[in-house]
Amino acid sequence: MDKDSKLGLGGHSFIEQLGNDPQASFEEQCAIVSACLDEGIRVIDTTYYQERIALGKVLRYLGRRNEARIMAWNFFKQPGKEKELVGYTPYEPCHIDIMLEELQTEHIDILVIHSHGDADKLCKELELAGRWMLDGKVKKVGLGMVQSEHLRQLPVGHPITHVLAPYNAFNPGSKVFVDAKKMGMSAIALSPFIRGWKLDEIGGDKDLVAEVLLRWVAAQPMIDRVIVSMRKKEWVHSNLNAVERGPLTELEQSRLQEWIKRLS
Repeated sequence: MDKDSKLGLGGHSFIEQLGNDPQASFEEQCAIVSACLDEGIRVIDTTYYQERIALGKVLRYLGRRNEARIMAWNFFKQPGKEKELVGYTPYEPCHIDIMLEELQTEHIDILVIHSHGDADKLCKELELAGRWMLDGKVKKVGLGMVQSEHLRQLPVGHPITHVLAPYNAFNPGSKVFVDAKKMGMSAIALSPFIRGWKLDEIGGDKDLVAEVLLRWVAAQPMIDRVIVSMRKKEWVHSNLNAVERGPLTELEQSRLQEWIKRLS
């Protein structure tokens, strides 16, 4: 990985769903992205098509597309479900141009393929991604929501360089990341807080809870990047400061274990 921040900005920052805080206004979204880029948070993840559209507008308005490293997944708009968060769709030849138009860009820095058990279909997606790389429309390719068996099924000569999966103190299984690192891949952790409402479920000082959960993930040696959604500009600096404080103390680790035991 590069020398940028270990944090990446999650695309859930741009949508109403999947959080317990109000959707950020366009002005706040611009402020969030600007703060991230100013502080070295350059990887910006977009899962759903709504996130791609929002990020494309923000980066175009700011004129800072060349400073960002965009990740994009294969979740596409479906007729009659334009306002919903639908499931993933295996990549087809038409999809790359749809994504580029949504993002208002000429290339995607890390194209993410949602993993699944259909080996033949995955091979076709990998071939597509390879062609898109040759065309300059994709720079790198990642495999998302990965399990170790998915890595074992990858064909020889595959383009995968990044592996993405949920990883947090409540779901600490890391074998897939260990396996990925052995294969020379970068490990990107998703959902450090599970979801925003998990912070409410834990209770107490939500800022403190978020800091402990984030520091736990960021301190894991096999993790190269942690994707964090942030719906307020001030959270950018709070999260950066948290990561800089390093691993949890014994007292903080004990407190975390109490939360896990209580909510398991």
